[in-house]
Amino acid sequence: MTWEKSGEFVESDVVEWTEAIWPPNHSRRRKKSRPWGKQKITAQITAVDGDFVKLVILKSEITENIIGSELKPHKVGSGISKKKDTILKGAPERLLWSEEDVRKALLTYPQ
Repeated sequence: MTWEKSGEFVESDVVEWTEAIWPPNHSRRRKKSRPWGKQKITAQITAVDGDFVKLVILKSEITENIIGSELKPHKVGSGISKKKDTILKGAPERLLWSEEDVRKALLTYPQ
């Protein structure tokens, strides 16, 4: 499998990125919350809708645990929606297609 850094997303791409795991939002807290850890996610894009990307999780693993207690990664097979900017913050890489010229055509002539 060959991975390539990418900032463009097409439906059916398989992407991998790292993101922070944040604590639940408690409005009574006065200080700024800090992330509890990091997770590496591998997912397939099912739809690209404006600034949002819909994905199906293929693999998710905890890479860093700051708080010491058990953190739960995303469930494999679950569907999530992320903003493109959020994925781009995590240094995304995409799995190269066997037919890269077809992917380039999809980028050039979107449906």
